[in-house]
Amino acid sequence: MTVSRSQTNRNSSSPWQRTLQRAGLATLGALLLTAIAVATGGCDATKPAPAPTSPPAESSTADPETPAAVAAGAGEAPAERASDQANQVGGAYAEAGSAPQSKKPFDPVAVNGPLFVEWPAPEFALLITGLQQGYLEPCGCAGLENQKGGLARRHTLLKQLAERTWPVVALDAGGLVRRIGRQEEIKYQTTLEALRTLNYEAVGMGAADLALPAENLLAATGDLQDDQGQSRFVSANVGLFGLENSTVPKFRVVTVGGVRIGITSVLGDTAAKQVGNQEIEVAPAAEALARVVDELQKESDVRVLLVQATLDEAKELVKQFPIFDVAAVAAGEDEPPRTSVAVEGVKTQIVTLGHKGMYAAVLGYYGSAEPRWRYQRVPLDSRFGDAPEMKQLMAAYQENLQALGLEGLGIRPVVHPRTGKGDHDRGKFAGAASCAECHPTAHGIWSRTAHAHATDSLVNKSVPPRQFDPECLSCHVTGWKPQEYIPYESGFMSLEATPHLAGNSCENCHGPGAAHVAAEKARGAELNLSLRNQLRAELQLTRATAKQLCEQCHDEDNSPEFEAKGFDHYWQKVEHKGKK
Repeated sequence: MTVSRSQTNRNSSSPWQRTLQRAGLATLGALLLTAIAVATGGCDATKPAPAPTSPPAESSTADPETPAAVAAGAGEAPAERASDQANQVGGAYAEAGSAPQSKKPFDPVAVNGPLFVEWPAPEFALLITGLQQGYLEPCGCAGLENQKGGLARRHTLLKQLAERTWPVVALDAGGLVRRIGRQEEIKYQTTLEALRTLNYEAVGMGAADLALPAENLLAATGDLQDDQGQSRFVSANVGLFGLENSTVPKFRVVTVGGVRIGITSVLGDTAAKQVGNQEIEVAPAAEALARVVDELQKESDVRVLLVQATLDEAKELVKQFPIFDVAAVAAGEDEPPRTSVAVEGVKTQIVTLGHKGMYAAVLGYYGSAEPRWRYQRVPLDSRFGDAPEMKQLMAAYQENLQALGLEGLGIRPVVHPRTGKGDHDRGKFAGAASCAECHPTAHGIWSRTAHAHATDSLVNKSVPPRQFDPECLSCHVTGWKPQEYIPYESGFMSLEATPHLAGNSCENCHGPGAAHVAAEKARGAELNLSLRNQLRAELQLTRATAKQLCEQCHDEDNSPEFEAKGFDHYWQKVEHKGKK
């Protein structure tokens, strides 16, 4: 495989180098090579569902002149299935008690179907991903074996395709992160290191990526380069520090087996409205493509468009520019369809990529044969074992978070909503042990649930350990905002500083209890019956409120079984009534 050329501005290298030197970022990529993925925890509160009946395998082929025939619905699992890999993935999580031995093992092939059924070896295969959104590991922490995604599984997929001797060209449509902040910057650098290891040939730029500091993005274009020193980022309509002086090539051409593959990307007009970075210039997608397609067509035999846009926007683009053989769309749907999307009168095969890095699209190219293309939607499920190279990155990422600490990550405690003027204790946490004296029965019920051991699962049942990861701590300790990864004042800070707030305990649902404890213990002149009764009422919890609070952590990402079985199924395991 060779890269024949990239179209970029010839005078852009010197400004890039000078800008890096001014920003002090020449070694940023090297400093952050050890960063890694969003944590997946070791929560043991849910159990995997039994495998449903295996769906029928469906082959996926395409005639370039009849796109409606493309991908008649391929099944989803490698032909050479390895059940030991399914057991290997998340093996450490099984130790957390999420799947009792008597439970039928989860079979990802039975649930998601086989892959590449009756595929002959292609001349080459395109493997396209997008909208990873910071999920470097399978999204969530419980029931890992029936979740999808992760760079470690993606790496194993690429290795399996290589074992078939298929030449593979890996591409990404962008959307590597979804938030801003120091931790997200580290995850971005981690992803770049992973994409470099996985030999991605071209990467688009997503709207959320462009919210990162411009100097980080500029350093990234230097970090992710090919052997010829060309950036593997590509965009026809996004420019760092202006379109004319941008270090991002307009397109790339990769040659495989004598076939020249031209690749470009655009940020759709709807997505472009989300870009608020003043250092980024974004041109209208159609106008930018109009300036690129003629040269791209001359330089290539097969053309690929990577686009982060709505599906309707992508359809309009391929109608206007029908030179593309494949358009990979990062539109953000929960689950991409099994088939490619047909556009009447256009040969382009449109495939959508889903979100959170849970799926990959694989398109086999067969040249003059019929069909010319075959398409397979690949769920990155537990049939794919964790590649050791990516596992090492995951461990390094957690070590990086530990070294930085909450302060180094820019995380500052916030005031709890119950903190009132002149009564700061109303928003102060006391810890579960303070509740046990007056509520022994309720405390006993809680202590027998997985909630009581939530922090321990991060320390002892997660591989690697994740007790320094804010995205895990938010639901595994007491005194944090679950969906925002921020601690409250007096909430958990570390096992050394706040051991009494380990576990997901009483106050996460009932609210901070320090003021309540003080009011109950008050005697004599300090006794205030009115305040005591007010605080008792404040900490009472209705079933409806409990459901809302549970769902802040037990969401689709982190507790798929909770979503499937519902609140009522799990409520009976933790319900407690009355004072005692």
